[in-house]
Amino acid sequence: MGRRPRVTHEEVLRVARQSFAERGYHGATLAGIASRLHVSPAAVLRHAPSKPALFALAMESEPAGERIPTDFLASASPTEDPARVLRRLAREFVPFIEQKMGENIARFLRAQTEEEARLVRLPFDPRKKSSPPARAVEALERYFRRARAAGRISVRHPRAAALAFLGTLQSYVFFHRVLRFEPRIPLEAYLDTVIGIWKRGALRTRRSGS
Repeated sequence: MGRRPRVTHEEVLRVARQSFAERGYHGATLAGIASRLHVSPAAVLRHAPSKPALFALAMESEPAGERIPTDFLASASPTEDPARVLRRLAREFVPFIEQKMGENIARFLRAQTEEEARLVRLPFDPRKKSSPPARAVEALERYFRRARAAGRISVRHPRAAALAFLGTLQSYVFFHRVLRFEPRIPLEAYLDTVIGIWKRGALRTRRSGS
């Protein structure tokens, strides 16, 4: 029989973090985490002595070097169809938001007391200028500025536009992940509507004399 593949400490914490975010503390199991890593539960326990210890290690801080799914915007052509760029952004950013929101829900539900629940930390430090939300807004704002200069979009305030679009994606995740909105609207259908509003606008002013 071949030896099981070895996994690094960082890999164990990454997969554990994903599992806790998706299934919650009680739903995620050592066996399930081990299965994702293709190792035994005993191998996982070499990196943390218990499930509570693994949860604490995996969820205690922002992963080092985590990729923000807006990075591609820096190389996006300002002359490309903005609808395609925004659709790609949404497809990559929504899973990222779901992961982060799931992490915080898992932390909250794991809290043993009201005091612990009130002290649940965000998965990033909002005081840092380079926090993931700040970097996402800045990346989209820069893209909007370049696309506006290329004549592909018309927005008076690129930063406000960036907040508006990313806020729309946050709302989608919040309604489905937190509020459990039913029936669930498929992401592609949601994007069709959102991008349609951006392309054509939904408001109609009265014509003079009407």
